[in-house]
Amino acid sequence: MIPSLRSAPYCRTAGVLALALLVVASPRLAAQSTASPPDTGHPAVAQPVPLPVAPPKATAMSTDPPPVLTLDTAVALALEIGTAVQEGRFASAIARSEVSRSYGGILPSVTATGLRAVTQGDPLVGARAMVPWNTQYETMGYQLQTSLNLLGGISAYPAIRSAQYQRQTTDLTLERTRQSVALDVSQAFLQTVLDSQLVALAAQNIQVSQEQVVQLQELVRVGKRPPADLYQAQSQAAANQSLYFDAVNRQRADEIALLQRIHIDPQRSVVIATPPMDTTLLDTEWLDTSRVAAQALQRRPDLQSANAAIDATRWGIRRAANENMPALSLGFTVYSVGRVFDYATQDGVSQIATPQPVLIDQIGPQTSRIFSIGLGYNLYDLFRSRLDYQEAQVAYGSAQVAEGDVRRAVTGDVARAISEYGVAVQRMASTASGLASAQAAFQLVSGRYNVGFASIVDFLTAQAALAQAQSLRAQAIVQLSLAKRAIAYAIGLAPTDRLP
Repeated sequence: MIPSLRSAPYCRTAGVLALALLVVASPRLAAQSTASPPDTGHPAVAQPVPLPVAPPKATAMSTDPPPVLTLDTAVALALEIGTAVQEGRFASAIARSEVSRSYGGILPSVTATGLRAVTQGDPLVGARAMVPWNTQYETMGYQLQTSLNLLGGISAYPAIRSAQYQRQTTDLTLERTRQSVALDVSQAFLQTVLDSQLVALAAQNIQVSQEQVVQLQELVRVGKRPPADLYQAQSQAAANQSLYFDAVNRQRADEIALLQRIHIDPQRSVVIATPPMDTTLLDTEWLDTSRVAAQALQRRPDLQSANAAIDATRWGIRRAANENMPALSLGFTVYSVGRVFDYATQDGVSQIATPQPVLIDQIGPQTSRIFSIGLGYNLYDLFRSRLDYQEAQVAYGSAQVAEGDVRRAVTGDVARAISEYGVAVQRMASTASGLASAQAAFQLVSGRYNVGFASIVDFLTAQAALAQAQSLRAQAIVQLSLAKRAIAYAIGLAPTDRLP
């Protein structure tokens, strides 16, 4: 499923609106895109007061310049060393090992045994011997035994097929995890970029507010403005300082979260490069929900993984049914044993009358071979197979239910992503017109305020509206870029693929 876009940069609307309602802009904010207000003959603005120092970052001691982190670099790092991706690789490696293990049912068993022993004692040798022999002899030999279940292939084939489909399931799950990680890191990166823009806006508002306080102090001193205007401006400047620190703290917190995702020490100083925002509009073919959903049903790795899980559990049912098959074993055994008496006496008389061959030379000539075939059946396998069969049927039904949920999630993700893209396009248009209107309104109100035809409340309201329009415009740009990425994610494109 698509990760919740509420965690995306453009979904922190409440915080941005709170910032916009308290920020104070000046004619400098509007001068970036509109003409300067008319000169009213008021005293010149005093020199700007230095900005308050932002909370310091806890950085490691280093004389090297901080590295620049781009969006593509962050995504590449996450796809290589991200925790979720590494866990998926481990699961895939385990699944491959299980496939190799499943072939054990068709392989023969081979047993090799070597023997070297020394026996000493006084046993009775022979049926007619009435006096024990005092003997010591050495024995050396080997035995090689192999056995093959002729029905093992029939029993093991369902297990092999089940393991292969399970491996396919883990591989496809890994691919979907890579796509999720790429989208998550993109959201976190763009969130940090948007936070940086809000910090810059808050810093500009502080400087403008302080300049306005200095200007109003002079106007109040000469009697051109009432003291209430100065008090409101001073209150607004203090509020802007507090908001600036909040914005810096929020930006730092989001930056730490981003660095943790890509396994970079948060104490390390890193420069977050602002990427070019993809604000081009999609062709109409990508807005057809039915067409895009059909494409997603063919490409989504998580849906393919769910189908592979159904096949794995289906073969699991056959594997359980084959557990009660008999074993038809074909065996072959070869062994050889040699023996040499060190001494053998009876009543003190040596019983070794002839020379003995060397022990190692006896092993080759004295070889025996055994061919065997046997049929075996374990009655308890019948009960175990019945229980495993019932469990396999439950697992198969569960896999079918899960596949249906994933299929509905695919179509739902596509519909949701296209809907959010449409909202993002409309927001781009509305914020563009809203920003132009706010700039025009601020220019008009600031001119009226400078000549005494507007109150300080009207002036502050126009400033807040302009700052809010600028914040919403920045949000809309980021939202459109993320909305296009969300559609690609809903379709199941690779992390490096982009929509046209």
